[in-house]
Amino acid sequence: MSSAQIVVGLSAVTAGLALWAAVFATRADRASRRAIRLADNRWEASTRPVPHLAFLGPPSPGQPMEVEIENLGGTLAAGGIIVQAADDLYAGEMSMPEKSAPRRVQLQPALKAWQRSTQPRCLMLVARDVNGRCWDCLDGGKPIKDPRKWLTAQLRDLRLQGVVDFPGLAGIAKR
Repeated sequence: MSSAQIVVGLSAVTAGLALWAAVFATRADRASRRAIRLADNRWEASTRPVPHLAFLGPPSPGQPMEVEIENLGGTLAAGGIIVQAADDLYAGEMSMPEKSAPRRVQLQPALKAWQRSTQPRCLMLVARDVNGRCWDCLDGGKPIKDPRKWLTAQLRDLRLQGVVDFPGLAGIAKR
């Protein structure tokens, strides 16, 4: 074996080892990025406001409805709720600290409902966290990209545009 053949052989072995190292380094980088993304999602899920409602009884016609709200997640900087009970629609705003104890909130009558409901039901529950991100709490905590547009569409669908306003939610979300 000549020295030229040894140099070519060592070069081929070195190139093979470099390729092997590059493949495994790329796989390790992808795995670490995936782990970071999962950790970020877990952090975001733990800081997301999660309001839980309990209806305290049927309201008297024309009187405010009392609802008990408990925040099981992060700080709820602003929130909006629309509830239908019997023949009336009730609406209100809320804000609560992180993982707070249940608090009673009175929802004011907004409008007569277009159809009667035998049980109270929540038609809209939306929350904004301290970072300005908004969440649709009735749709599994789905993030809302454009809160103003989303809120306008929801109120239009519920036929409450111009009747109910949630100024704390209409702010622009930070990204």
